Amino acid sequence: MVKLQASGLSDTGRQRDSNEDSFAIDNALGLYIVADGMGGHSAGEVASKVAVQIIQRNITNWINKEVNEDELFDFPDDTLGRMGNYILSSIKLANRVIYEMSKEYNEYKGMGTTIGVLAVMPNAVISANVGDSRIYLFRGRAIEPLSKEHNMVSEQLEMGLISKEEAKNSPLRHILTRNLGSLETVNVDVFEIEPKNKDRFLLCTDGLTDLVSDEEILEMVYQGDDPERICQQLIDEANERGGHDNTTVSLVVIDNLGDKKPGGIFSRFVHRFMGKK
Repeated sequence: MVKLQASGLSDTGRQRDSNEDSFAIDNALGLYIVADGMGGHSAGEVASKVAVQIIQRNITNWINKEVNEDELFDFPDDTLGRMGNYILSSIKLANRVIYEMSKEYNEYKGMGTTIGVLAVMPNAVISANVGDSRIYLFRGRAIEPLSKEHNMVSEQLEMGLISKEEAKNSPLRHILTRNLGSLETVNVDVFEIEPKNKDRFLLCTDGLTDLVSDEEILEMVYQGDDPERICQQLIDEANERGGHDNTTVSLVVIDNLGDKKPGGIFSRFVHRFMGKK
């Protein structure tokens, strides 16, 4: 039987008065969610909480009722399995709800949130995201992103307009090209891999990745076997470097999966881009 160890922590940081991040951990379903809200007053906090609650609640309900893909919100994707479509549909539904709230209530005008969702099953791991909150896979002492960043700097890097060094200090690095709530519909990136024993996964907001490099995160994730302690160390490191933003991290460790031969960082890797930019 697959064993999952997971822990998540969220911290306001040293320069913010409130925490607009939200997260959820459900080991029974193998479902993990992180969101980073944005908007004036408390709107960002509302957006991230609404997104996490809608996604967790609907996926749980659909699994329990074994709902068919054609009964889900919006159109299913034929290239995805049932769980993949549950995740995709729940994210699209959360987007619509946040969008309608921002249009109906003045206090929520302009609110939005990033989202990162990870589902861990015995035969597949599904990762989905919108925005710049990241999801990482750690395997064989290597780190690999399972999420795609939707911001101006990432697009400039893809097009070769700027270097990696220029990207680190670009004033555009926090301008999102996609998030939940700004438009009536949203495109979602979905990744699928085959899990391996001892895999580790990290979901985190940019409060961590703005201040701690991938190489440093990799080193810290392997400094022990206690997910909660590792999460606390990651947050402490971000705060020691200024803590300019809210920081949320969630670490998932797979154990007792069975003796599968390792196949590099990915034995099977599928990137499905849902729709067009």
